[in-house]
Amino acid sequence: MPLPPERIQLPVVAATPASRGFPLVATLAPLVLAIALWVMTSSPYALLFGLLGPVVAVASVLDARRTTRRTRRHELDVARAELAALETELGARLAARAEARAREAPHPAALAFDETVHAWYLGRGDVPSGIELTASSEAPELAAEIARLRTVAGWLRDAPVVVEGHEAIAIRGARPFARAVARGLVLQAVARCAPGTARVTVPEGESWARHLPARLVAGDEWEVTSDGRRVLAIMREVVGRGTVVDLGESGEDPRCAGDASAWRPCYLAAVEAERLARRLADLAMQRGWRAPEAVPAEVSLEQLLESVDAPVTAAVLGSGAAGPVHVDLEQHGPHALVAGTTGAGKSELLVSWVLALASRRPPAELAFLLVDFKGGSAFAPLAGLPHVAGVVSDLDEGTATRAVESLRAELRRRETVLAAHGVRDIAELPPGVVPRLVIVVDEFAALVALDAELQSVFVDLAARGRSLGLHLILGTQRPAGIVRDAVLANITVRICLRVLEPAESSAMVGVPDAATIPAERRGRGLLRDAAEAREVQFARAEPGCAERIATRWADHPVPEARPWLDPLPPLIEVSEVPEVPNGLAVGLVDLPEQQRREPLVVDPWREGAVLVVGATASGRTEALATIAQAASASGAEVRWVEQGAAALWAALSTPPGSARVLVVVDDVDLLLGRGDTEERVDLAELLARVAREGRRTGVALVASARGSGGALQAASTAFEQRLLLRLPTREDHLLNGGEARTFRAARRPGAAIWCGKEAQFALGATRPHPWRAEVPDVRLGDGGWALATPRPESWLTRLAAAGISAATLDDEYPDAAVLVGDVDAWLVQQFALGRHRRGGRLLLVGCTRAELRSLGRARGAVPPLDPDAADDEAWLVEGSEVTRVRVRLEATAAAGGQADPRSQASPSGGSSNSSP
Repeated sequence: MPLPPERIQLPVVAATPASRGFPLVATLAPLVLAIALWVMTSSPYALLFGLLGPVVAVASVLDARRTTRRTRRHELDVARAELAALETELGARLAARAEARAREAPHPAALAFDETVHAWYLGRGDVPSGIELTASSEAPELAAEIARLRTVAGWLRDAPVVVEGHEAIAIRGARPFARAVARGLVLQAVARCAPGTARVTVPEGESWARHLPARLVAGDEWEVTSDGRRVLAIMREVVGRGTVVDLGESGEDPRCAGDASAWRPCYLAAVEAERLARRLADLAMQRGWRAPEAVPAEVSLEQLLESVDAPVTAAVLGSGAAGPVHVDLEQHGPHALVAGTTGAGKSELLVSWVLALASRRPPAELAFLLVDFKGGSAFAPLAGLPHVAGVVSDLDEGTATRAVESLRAELRRRETVLAAHGVRDIAELPPGVVPRLVIVVDEFAALVALDAELQSVFVDLAARGRSLGLHLILGTQRPAGIVRDAVLANITVRICLRVLEPAESSAMVGVPDAATIPAERRGRGLLRDAAEAREVQFARAEPGCAERIATRWADHPVPEARPWLDPLPPLIEVSEVPEVPNGLAVGLVDLPEQQRREPLVVDPWREGAVLVVGATASGRTEALATIAQAASASGAEVRWVEQGAAALWAALSTPPGSARVLVVVDDVDLLLGRGDTEERVDLAELLARVAREGRRTGVALVASARGSGGALQAASTAFEQRLLLRLPTREDHLLNGGEARTFRAARRPGAAIWCGKEAQFALGATRPHPWRAEVPDVRLGDGGWALATPRPESWLTRLAAAGISAATLDDEYPDAAVLVGDVDAWLVQQFALGRHRRGGRLLLVGCTRAELRSLGRARGAVPPLDPDAADDEAWLVEGSEVTRVRVRLEATAAAGGQADPRSQASPSGGSSNSSP
């Protein structure tokens, strides 16, 4: 691993200036002048003047050379002094760089836990220092000194040899030498991890590694991991990014070790490696780590309870490296979360926790609500404890859901108690006033999957539970995505048993160690509360432990106030339903969030028509009978309809004989489905009109059906109130107006959903007798009748047998009492048809609605006829009105007279065009 380069400027010595040439011109000029003067003056002294020039020129050259040599000597002296100072400075810089290199990768003997170290120490040798001496120019006189200085500055002598922090290192060479170097690297890798978090794969024959502060796994090659990441892998070959160290067969000529030219590997014998591993373990224990060997393999709960003197508010759950482990929800909580894969021992831990708490405090001070979503067997041994207020399981999903919802009411009750005593925390109340309540849930994920709204209940409990004395202990396999952050924020005690992924362990307790717990270590886990995460072997309760604890508290009183209300009973007698001033009380409604029940009240006159929807054997008819009995007891006239469309039409159309009328229709969907399209449309319109006008007319409607689709779909909007009994599938429940959270496949008869709440009808009421309308009679013997029928010959025979004169349209019998013809024949005789229609003497027997509209010109809704009385009932046409009548074949003395055909009829038949 090269050190960062550093450039140092050498002292600069100016270059020696070039020597100047001899001044020839300056020397010859005086000679020329002297010769000229001698010629002019002929004086020999003039020639002496000419000699001054050469003399001065020579003297100047000699003086310049002397000055240059002196300056050069001075500059070289200064540069040598600076080089000496630089050499001293280089010594300090090289020492600092050597120290920095040692810090980057300490020798195994100087290791300390430091996660910031990223280089590997391999040995010692001459390493390039990274210092470069530069100069713009160098004096030849200083070349030897500068070369020596560059040699000194370029290398760190006997410095640590390190390589870049690759996670993969291949060591080649003889096996003893390779193992000796690998030991030092493994020690360095463990020291880079937090104490106790390293997981080391150890090859065979390296027993010294058992003293490392790490979790050991047998393997073929060395590997060190931590927090789910690989710290070091010592391999035979490196593929991709990594380092190769070739030690050679003799171990004396190592190659490819970082940037060292010649180095000595750090060989560690097994004895020396064991000493250094023990030293690392001591450092780890100083920081709170405990060796796994100190945690017992098994712990007996009863022996632990007998031998440990724990605070009365704490539960002793198991043993760790430092001895028994206590968890105090009041001090360390208020809530706890237990995670672990299948078979890790979650259920056994929860049972031991409950027993450890119950062994310390009486029922008046501590209570439990146990929610078991693993089939109901996990908490079976605890059911006999007097502390247990209730045990619910996934065998009854509705009970489990309502039990949790009831806890909101328990929160309000406790707030009221605290306010009455003028305190803000349950700890300030006298003992026994309100017991602390611990809610233990096994498989929390399965519970909240029943209803998404249960998450908000637990958020509320987690937020307000501390001061009110409510504590949560939640068990689940994988908390991620299941337990909401709002709940986790208030959970300070976390236990992680064996999990499959290191990330799951890290998310729970901050370290990945729970992923390395062997499968055979059932009950082994990591506990994180007020202290750091520590390994614990949790205690296991022996058979009979719960019974012995229950016997201890058998004579102690149990608080009367329960934290949740029992579900509605499967059978409610009519006499058990409280009376109400308004409406019809027909059962009970469960209000778990208020811890109370209230009467199930329906008021079809004020609130609109009521539809009871349910599958076969769900209690539809019994529910209608209860409603009918309650209505009859209130003084209303009850019309129980079950014969068919004709009876329903008459019940809805007949004016009330008293102040209030309740029309009760069983299986209204089947009733509508039997008729043709036109009949269904007419009945749906009549149902809707009666339902809308019930408050004004006093005629109300209650019906039952298997579903609101099909034939009932057009009329389903008429029913403003709906009770859902058991339905076959969730889809049917949703299509009929229910919510997914309220669906129960095994809902008992009479159990219903009313306004989103669970309700139970009171069953056992006597079913009323079917209501029968008084259909007006017409006597054909009175004479003057026109009879349209598709079977004229049959009617002629019947009339003759009854002694009533009859004729066809083709016969000449004007005095016949009854004139008989089929539809086509009457359409031809329009004059006779119109006379009988206007006179109210036209009857249609066995005809279709289309034929009725052709002959009778009826425009409004047509009352249906009873199909079981096809030859005895007919439509009577009077103008544009159509009435259902019963035909009487009775001869009279006044045959042929024109008496009113309905003179003796009851008014209950009703015209189809009149309001009900």
